Amino acid sequence: MLQAAQAIVRETGNFDLPMRTLAARAQVSLRTPYEVFGSKNGIIRALLKSEQEEFREIVRNYRSIDRLEMFFDRTLLGMEFYAREQPFYRALFRATQAFSGGDETEPAREMLPIYTNMVRRAIEEGFLRNDLDITNIAEILTDLFAANLRNWASSDFDIWLAGQKICFGFSLALAGVATPQWVDRLHLNARAYDKAIQDYPGGAALPVR
Repeated sequence: MLQAAQAIVRETGNFDLPMRTLAARAQVSLRTPYEVFGSKNGIIRALLKSEQEEFREIVRNYRSIDRLEMFFDRTLLGMEFYAREQPFYRALFRATQAFSGGDETEPAREMLPIYTNMVRRAIEEGFLRNDLDITNIAEILTDLFAANLRNWASSDFDIWLAGQKICFGFSLALAGVATPQWVDRLHLNARAYDKAIQDYPGGAALPVR
């Protein structure tokens, strides 16, 4: 059924996913999707979980030069992942934003525990100062990430522009909490990402590595 749902979304570019159409494509009874997923929201969440697991495998197999660069590498790996099929992922993010609520979190904001762990390790290894609240730093990074993906999902610009804006914001935010020996590197990052944003769309906002 998930494969059928993915196929329908890829064909239509949106999550207007009638259960009757899904059941017919998956060759199951109309009641089966409800029994398995509960609702359209359940299908969307299951699709997102499947995509997230695929991306986690990519991240697990990637090695950054250090903990500081990992913030940027993880972002750009994510943009590469979404760039493979932007209409599908844009539709997925729009749908999950529409259906989030209650005990459910907007998908992009589910990065908070990941950023919290990344910040903690960067502090332990001396890249970031240890006199600031870890959660506050992670919240700012999550806000930057979620806001830019929200804008991308509701617009039609290329995902690479969102990636450059996220990395530019990360450079500025992390420079404010970095230990002295790493501030200049983050300023260099900020200038590189700033230029990539200025060059868009002429420069196609290509990834900075």
